[in-house]
Amino acid sequence: METDLRSHPAYGEQMAKYFRLSKAPSVVISPSGKPPIAITRLTSNTGLSEQTEPIPPEKASLISMHLSPAAASGCEIWTDNKHSRVTQWPAGGVGVYNLESGLRKRHRGPLDWVHYHVPHSALDGFAEENGKTRVETLSCSHGKPDPVLQRMTQLILLQLDHPEERCELFLDCFCLLFSAHLLETYAPSFRIASRFRGGLAPWQKRRVSELVREHLDGGLRLAALAAECGLSVSHFARSFRQSFGTSAHRYLILQRLEVAKSLLSDPHLPLSEIALRSGFSDQAAFSRTFGSFIGTPPGQWRRKFTFRRSRSESLDRNFSNGLNAA
Repeated sequence: METDLRSHPAYGEQMAKYFRLSKAPSVVISPSGKPPIAITRLTSNTGLSEQTEPIPPEKASLISMHLSPAAASGCEIWTDNKHSRVTQWPAGGVGVYNLESGLRKRHRGPLDWVHYHVPHSALDGFAEENGKTRVETLSCSHGKPDPVLQRMTQLILLQLDHPEERCELFLDCFCLLFSAHLLETYAPSFRIASRFRGGLAPWQKRRVSELVREHLDGGLRLAALAAECGLSVSHFARSFRQSFGTSAHRYLILQRLEVAKSLLSDPHLPLSEIALRSGFSDQAAFSRTFGSFIGTPPGQWRRKFTFRRSRSESLDRNFSNGLNAA
């Protein structure tokens, strides 16, 4: 029996069908109790020679980040049965579409696009949490450069390419930052209130630190941390950054690395075991993150640490022997 395309939201393999592509890796972010936001990567070496299938109407927006520039013939778009051709669409350019408009596209050349599927209810919920009314519309000229979203998209690609390394806390933080950027950039008159000033109370900081250390695997959700502090997710995220000077996910990574450094002091402990005990999915993820943050691979760091410690112990012994001889 043929699948009814209208019964499925436009992301992942469903989006691949609309665009006549063989596959489309995706990740779905489902904040606790809130509508999910889905991210899909669409790539093709040959492009879209024909119009895509029209996407069945749904109450959602599609944010399209083009990681590759437009082909020589440009990018063609149909919304509400109106045609437009965009010849200047740079890498890092964005398209914002209401999926109730019957969106279709054509692009006769290689493409690398990342699509964010955002239900209108998700944006309304974020707006309400920040003391705003519901979002009526998102607007953007086709191909407008958005370096912030381009950088955010590069960060999310790791979650698409390495699903075994997905971290729920990172995805929650990403969803929050993405929603804030989307509304502040593309929703007319929307601005997050600037009344916020303070950080977390001392007891909240202690509790959050305890919970993060107890869940180094990243399985703890942002909503759970916020609930422990008696705050909304948005308020908690801003308070956390004010108190710790970084995001909750980056703080988690730093805590993992501190634990890893402590374990690396044991020269007989395998790196694979250190990776798992530090909350990383495997040794490859551990080595990549350690090298990125610390500047050297964990094995090299361990050798330097062992050398410095043995040299220090030797100097201490020589000093003690000199005192005894005197």
